[in-house]
Amino acid sequence: MSVRHPFACSIAALSLVALHAGARADSDKDWDRDRDRDKDRTTTVDCAAGETIAKALTRGDERKSLTILIKGSCSEHVVINRSDIKLAAAAPGATISGPDATIDVIRVTGSRVTIDGITVTGGRNGVTADGAPGLIVQNAFVQNTGRNGITYAHGASGVVDSTLVTGNARDGVAIDAASGTVIKSQISKNGRMGVGVFTGGSARIGVDNFNNAVDTGNIISANASNGIHIVFSSSALIAMNQVIGNGTSTDSTVLKNGINLGSASADLIGGNTISGNTGQGVVLVRSTATFGDPLFGISTVNTVSGNGNSAAQGGVFAFLGSSVTIRDGLITDNVGFGVGLQLNSSAQIVSTTIRNNVGVGLGTGDGIRLIFGSSLLAATPAGSITGNTGFGLNCTDGESSVINTGSLGILLGSNLLGSVSPTCTGF
Repeated sequence: MSVRHPFACSIAALSLVALHAGARADSDKDWDRDRDRDKDRTTTVDCAAGETIAKALTRGDERKSLTILIKGSCSEHVVINRSDIKLAAAAPGATISGPDATIDVIRVTGSRVTIDGITVTGGRNGVTADGAPGLIVQNAFVQNTGRNGITYAHGASGVVDSTLVTGNARDGVAIDAASGTVIKSQISKNGRMGVGVFTGGSARIGVDNFNNAVDTGNIISANASNGIHIVFSSSALIAMNQVIGNGTSTDSTVLKNGINLGSASADLIGGNTISGNTGQGVVLVRSTATFGDPLFGISTVNTVSGNGNSAAQGGVFAFLGSSVTIRDGLITDNVGFGVGLQLNSSAQIVSTTIRNNVGVGLGTGDGIRLIFGSSLLAATPAGSITGNTGFGLNCTDGESSVINTGSLGILLGSNLLGSVSPTCTGF
């Protein structure tokens, strides 16, 4: 019979304890790692100390969110190809400046990225979302870039909120084959368009993603070409904006309208002031537009005033088979005419005031002018057409026609050349 030595039993017991302790230590390490993965990370980049945003983007678990706080001015180009990233100012004056004019300052391909409180300048485009969903640019300054201030492209989406976009060489905000929302922002003094919507893009301008109009809207002003430019099968909801003083370019070949639509559609819900633009207030070419949409529960009044020049006349001008519905509009003091329809374009006008539009030559200054086979349907409640220096309603050819002229509210003797020109016929 064998007998175990007490000392051997003690060694075995100690080994077993050590084994369990080691296993528990390994388990604790694994638990720590899992706990760290669950944490959202925040890190600070001190640009003056030579730290870079690019390096900070390599930190943390890519499955979790990362906030990068920026101090000072960083001279670099930033590519954000991971999701749930926030770049924010650690203190006022945080800046990212792109030193190479051929490269975007910030290029985003990841999802749910936020740029908050930062000045972006230099480079090619200031901020580009390339196929990236959910890019938010808020409380920021995007200025003096070599091309567009902010670009959404290739199916990207996002929001520009409370941001100043100014002095960029091309467009302030470009939405190209993408969707974007622009609210509570100032977009001014850019080298081409204020807001451009291209190639099947969709935009909400002054309207948030819940279809609520933002009380303060946007100020879109003093851009070299059009204030808002919607083309190539694109569409937009537009409300509560000031589109003023656009068309500052000295190039006579450049369009200088407040809102320009080309093969596109727009809903000018209400609350918009489109005023003092060098060219026409609102122009439609092969397009459709609605002025005054009661379905949103806000003001349906759009004001179109003081726009146009001798070469580009009119407050609202529909051309080449365009269609427009105007409800509760105030169209006043524009150069040439208030509303013009040309080349088989059509309009329905309801409860709209058209007054004091001024001529720039013989036979101009009409409240409404129909040209080359265009048509007009007036409906109740009646509006008011007074004080224009031409006719209240002028049909310049026998192919144009109108019905229900009584619903336009043209007061006898209230327009300089007369109420309705003798060439106007029914349908």
